[in-house]
Parts: sequence; structure tokens; C-alpha cells
Amino acid sequence: MLALDSHAHCGLTLPLEELQPLWTNAQIDGGVLFSPVEEIYDRCDRKFVDSKRYQDSRERVHSYLEKLVSKQIFVYWFVWNDFALPGDVFTGIKWHRHPYEPEYKYDTEECNRFISHMCNARLPVIIEEEFHHTIKLADRIDGRTPIIIPHFGGLNGGYEQLKRSGLFERSTVYVDTALASSYEIEDFASNYGAGRILFGSDFPFGDPHYERYKVEQIFTGHSLKKVLALNLLELLGQK
Repeated sequence: MLALDSHAHCGLTLPLEELQPLWTNAQIDGGVLFSPVEEIYDRCDRKFVDSKRYQDSRERVHSYLEKLVSKQIFVYWFVWNDFALPGDVFTGIKWHRHPYEPEYKYDTEECNRFISHMCNARLPVIIEEEFHHTIKLADRIDGRTPIIIPHFGGLNGGYEQLKRSGLFERSTVYVDTALASSYEIEDFASNYGAGRILFGSDFPFGDPHYERYKVEQIFTGHSLKKVLALNLLELLGQK
């Protein structure tokens, strides 16, 4: 059964050679890669101001990822406050910060331009942000491109809070299973179906073999095929 990991970190500090054996062991055929956070910005400095060092780092890691693209490996562009636009080989966007990390400059024209480009190109965007920023960004996107909430919202304010907000009622909002609980996955499937659930491992923070095993304890048959790979392929226009 085809399996594609929709959530894996990979870059110069975490090369594909470290992930590939784990994918092979878990019978995972490929998936989505995006840069480790530390190659994009200094997450330990709340007052971080962009620098040439990090600009060069982003360019290097995105160039590295570009070279990995194949039939079953897809790469997402990790956006930061320079709001540089992605190259054509990038099939999605990674939007990421945690509380007490430096903030995105949401009120700039550069941010508006990036969001417009992302939506016009219909690039799915993984949003891992504080709850209020997640909701505001989803409102700005307003269904113009798919949104993926990683970990079933575990780092976006929590699954239950996002569910109460009505975010999951939106037909263009997907979730990935990386590090999520079985209860959350089962509850989402019961309420919204399996068509917007993506299998993910969050390597190196999650173990691909265990994360696949977790999904296989919940889904069977065609639903399992959808969660493991078909939903992602459809989302990326590969079906």
C-alpha cells in the first residue's frame, strides 16, 4: 500500500540520508520535506532581526531541497519575514512559529504579496502558529488555498479549541496525524470524514514507523489508502 509522509523535516543539518532508512523500515515511499526551523530563523531569540547569515541559510536549504524533488518526494517552501517567493518546484508552504519565538510581520505589504501569491498558485500551506494567529491567517486566506493544521492542532492551541472555533468545518482545512492522539484522529474522522486527514511523522520529532502504525490501528481499506497517500496526492494535484 502506497504511503507518503506529509510532514518531515529535512535540510543541510538533517539530510535525507538520515530519514531514508526510517522511511524504508516503515515502508514509506516518499513524502513532503521542508527545512528544519534552525535553518530559517533563530527561534531562541524573541527579538531576532533577520540577518545575512539566515538569508544565506534559507537560500542554501531551499536549494538543497530543490535537488531532492522526484516522483514521490515533494518539497515545501519555509516562509519567513523576507517573504521571498517560492521557486516553481515547491508544491506547498510551511508557515511556522511557536509562542516566545520571533513573530511574523503580518501587517506588511510583503506579507500581503506573499499570501496573494500563495493563494493564486493554490499552494497548500501548513500553518503551525499560536491560536489567534492561526484563525486570523485562515480568515485572510478565506478558502483560496488549502490549509493544513499539523499535529491536529496540538501546537496551534489544541484540537478541541480549534474544533470549537469552527475551523475544521471549513472544507479547505486539512489535518496531519504527526504526534496527534488516536482520540483526536478518530474524533475528526467521525465528524468530518477521512478525506482531509494526511499521514505525517514529524521526523525527527516523531518516529515514522510508529506514526504509520498508529494510523493503521484506526483506519482500514480505502480509508487507510486515502490517509496514507491518496489525500496528499489529490491535495497536490498528483492524481
